[in-house]
Amino acid sequence: MKKSHKSLIMLTLSLLPLACTNSAYRQSADDETYAAIAGKSPLVPGVSTQIGIDEQLAVDLSPYPVNNEVFDFLDIEAESEVGAHILSLNAALDLAFRHSRDYQSQKEALYQEALALTFDRYRYTPIFNASAGTDYQWDARDQFVADMEALTGIESVSTGESINTSESTFSTTSLGARYLLQSGGAIALNLTNNLTRFLTGDVTESVSGAFIGSFTQPLLRDFGRAIETETLIQAERNLLYQLRDFTRFRKVFAVRVASDYYSVLLNRETARNNYQGLQATNLSLEREQAFQAEGLTTLLQVGRLEQSALQADLRWTTAITRYKRSLDNFKILLGISADDRIILDDNEMSLIAETGMNSPDLSLAQATEMALQTRLDLYTGLDRVQDSARKINVAANALRPALDFSAVVNVPTSTSENIGEFDFENAVYTAGLDLDLPLDTKAQRNEYRRALINYEATTRAYTLASDNIKLDVLDAWRRMNQARKSFDISQTSVEINERRVEEALLRAELGLGNIQDTVDSQNDLTAAQTDLVNSIVEHNIAKLEFWRDVGLLYVNDSGQWEEGTNEPR
Repeated sequence: MKKSHKSLIMLTLSLLPLACTNSAYRQSADDETYAAIAGKSPLVPGVSTQIGIDEQLAVDLSPYPVNNEVFDFLDIEAESEVGAHILSLNAALDLAFRHSRDYQSQKEALYQEALALTFDRYRYTPIFNASAGTDYQWDARDQFVADMEALTGIESVSTGESINTSESTFSTTSLGARYLLQSGGAIALNLTNNLTRFLTGDVTESVSGAFIGSFTQPLLRDFGRAIETETLIQAERNLLYQLRDFTRFRKVFAVRVASDYYSVLLNRETARNNYQGLQATNLSLEREQAFQAEGLTTLLQVGRLEQSALQADLRWTTAITRYKRSLDNFKILLGISADDRIILDDNEMSLIAETGMNSPDLSLAQATEMALQTRLDLYTGLDRVQDSARKINVAANALRPALDFSAVVNVPTSTSENIGEFDFENAVYTAGLDLDLPLDTKAQRNEYRRALINYEATTRAYTLASDNIKLDVLDAWRRMNQARKSFDISQTSVEINERRVEEALLRAELGLGNIQDTVDSQNDLTAAQTDLVNSIVEHNIAKLEFWRDVGLLYVNDSGQWEEGTNEPR
């Protein structure tokens, strides 16, 4: 009976994990995963502290001001912006960093990488296992005895009576532990207990069990920490890489949100400029039609102005469509619903215009050198070269013979009635060496050659990444210069065309004007005004991308940035 209690206890222990709730498993995974991320975070400058993947909240636009103005330059779309919430750039960044689907996916990718690491670490901790099972066996007729009676003609003692049915139960329980050594070896312990109970006839119990301990250690192939823990080492480094990628993504994402924000404002300003150009053209058309009615101008000249008005109307309509489409796409980027009504703050355009067209106070050579020192993705590229070099050694090790040492001790349970007592006097000890000669190494050979090729490929990828970083900095530098030049030209062009339009209108009022001059000057003025705003936006975006590519753009948890500032450590 005591041994039955022992079996019941082991069965109960084996069922304990089933008592854990799903929420407990989830909480356990979160605690361990976030701890792994926190452990690596000090190695990555500027990493965010807000990396929870289950913190998605409903979008609330109520804190933002509401627009009550009707903008005539939006035509039939004007009413759609009445009652819309006005978002500043900082508000847009904050919404994006809290609700963007892309941002959430990046956080989930980071979590997944850390979650995978928790399992690789778990492999080098003591791992316990428990199992239990019970079988019920019965036999309605002993077929062996019946066959022997038929063969020999000798009846059994129970002549004339049917052979009694036999019934029994068989229970087995097992409790074990395994511990992987970072040298490549393993230690395993296992405690088993078997109980057979006969339920008919002479009720008896048969109990057996054993304590088994084993130790294995590779001596050639798979020997050593560098080989055995390669998977764990790579998992640790992969989490570091993912943290770097996430930090880099935050910079790229902040610049993307700002760029799209300014692009939407630019499209809005373009629609406004085209509307003003159309209004001016229509005024000229009304005047020329009046002159034509008095016979002071020809129908041909009026027709030319009518055609110009139609083209201006088409450009205006197209600009409105482009603006509304870009605004809708911006909603998706922020992670808010397509049905939510928002507009962007026109004052943001004035703010970037007030900052001027000054370029960063860095020479191109300084900027390039700084980028090579600060870019996290370049550090990852170099680390991947080291990873591929390690894998060459791992692949070379797989080509060696396998020579494994093993030792096993098997201790049976005592025949006494004392629970848990083992018979060490009858223990069996085994030790030996297992040799496996590498006669079939085709797969290992191919893996080794592949590792050599991968090393060369990752080395080339690193040098390519270095060159691309230099080109990114150079491209942003050139685009800033181009935008600054375009600003100067557009500013002069606006002044010139304002004078042209003024003169054309004055001559037209005196009946001395030329329709073509009126059309050209008005179209050129509208284009110059749009180019002027575009150059301001392009310069600001190029400057942001320059600081981002140099590595001197610090982004906080709300998406706001500081230019020319290195990441805090």
